Amino acid sequence: MDDVLNENKRIAAESKKVGDREKILEMRVKKLEIENKSLLNKIDADQSEIDILKVRVADLEEEKTRRDEQNKYFELKNKELEAAKAFKEHDFYMLNKVV
Repeated sequence: MDDVLNENKRIAAESKKVGDREKILEMRVKKLEIENKSLLNKIDADQSEIDILKVRVADLEEEKTRRDEQNKYFELKNKELEAAKAFKEHDFYMLNKVV
């Protein structure tokens, strides 16, 4: 009978240890789930910021393209005006020669 009581006490002690381990593991799982949820929220926030930055980059690229086209136009216009200036200077030179 004493052996059975001792065996029951030993089994109860082991059960308590297993129960304590289970509680510790449950707490750890809950902590990790909370941390995971926090990280998922951070990922969502970061993804939103990335999307905003992608739109901003696209806008800046469009602006750069527009300005590059404007620069090409103004370069051509400048060459045209320089040619017209050179022609007028030549005309003026020829008029001075005649006078």
